[in-house]
Amino acid sequence: MTTIKETLLKGSPLRIPGTLVEFKTDDGLLLHGFLVGASQAKTCIIYVHGMSGNFYRHQLPFVLSIAARKKGLGFFSMNTRGHDSAAPIYYAKNYTKRKRKNTKKKKKIIGGTNFEKFEDCVFDIRGAMGTLRKMGFRKFVLCGHSTGCQKIAFYQYKTRDRSVAGIILLAPADDYNAHRKNLGKKWKSVVNLCKALIKQGKGNETRKEIPGGFSARRYASIADLQRVESRIFNYDGRLREFSKITVPVFAMFGSEEQYADRPVKAYLSLLKEKTHSKRFDSAIVQKGNHSFVKRENEVAKLVTRWLQFVR
Repeated sequence: MTTIKETLLKGSPLRIPGTLVEFKTDDGLLLHGFLVGASQAKTCIIYVHGMSGNFYRHQLPFVLSIAARKKGLGFFSMNTRGHDSAAPIYYAKNYTKRKRKNTKKKKKIIGGTNFEKFEDCVFDIRGAMGTLRKMGFRKFVLCGHSTGCQKIAFYQYKTRDRSVAGIILLAPADDYNAHRKNLGKKWKSVVNLCKALIKQGKGNETRKEIPGGFSARRYASIADLQRVESRIFNYDGRLREFSKITVPVFAMFGSEEQYADRPVKAYLSLLKEKTHSKRFDSAIVQKGNHSFVKRENEVAKLVTRWLQFVR
């Protein structure tokens, strides 16, 4: 039988039996994800993608899903409203006025990384969990990649959800310092421009001065330390929100993390120093980059090995 690693090396597509699931967020938007495994397991890993990603773009979640299924776990790779760079996201037809004003006129929003509000990730994750509960799951392990790490950490910090058995952080990079150092002398002027546009009620506008096609409000979310997203994994800061998380944590970096401004071992040491979790573990995947390309199999082995300690 061909192994996962051999399949990836040959460039062959992974064929994974599963179910495409539509779910409703807590504020009435419709999102999608891919579920692998049966609900008889009662425990499901929920995978949250990073900036401009989605539930199917990278090999990583699908390799993880195969490993999880072999261990008798469910695995749900979900879209957030921040999937892709920009995307229309629709409200459910039965969404009531009591939840949001003028819902009949607002059939959709323009979502995607460039326009999402970071804090709304709580609505997305909670909505996915609600649907999975209806399918029979009772316990969840939140697994985030890149900015997905900020989202699952913020979710658990904000909700203290007792159904969450642990969180897995795959490449929890420091967006604030990475962008600050990348822009150099232009940093301050770009941040001030974003703040000015927000103050003028133009937070959803994009400007050529703002990198990556981000709206002013979205860029400020990672560029202004008054915003929670910028602080969660600002390794020069207090890591206050992360330190409030008490469930078991597994943090992982690739040794060739391209967004690191210091050895990744230093990041993991800081997380260990600040954590108040019941159990903290970490790993460095040799020759792994930010997305663990061609190292997905090693990541899957480490994750499934760790899960035996939190189940």
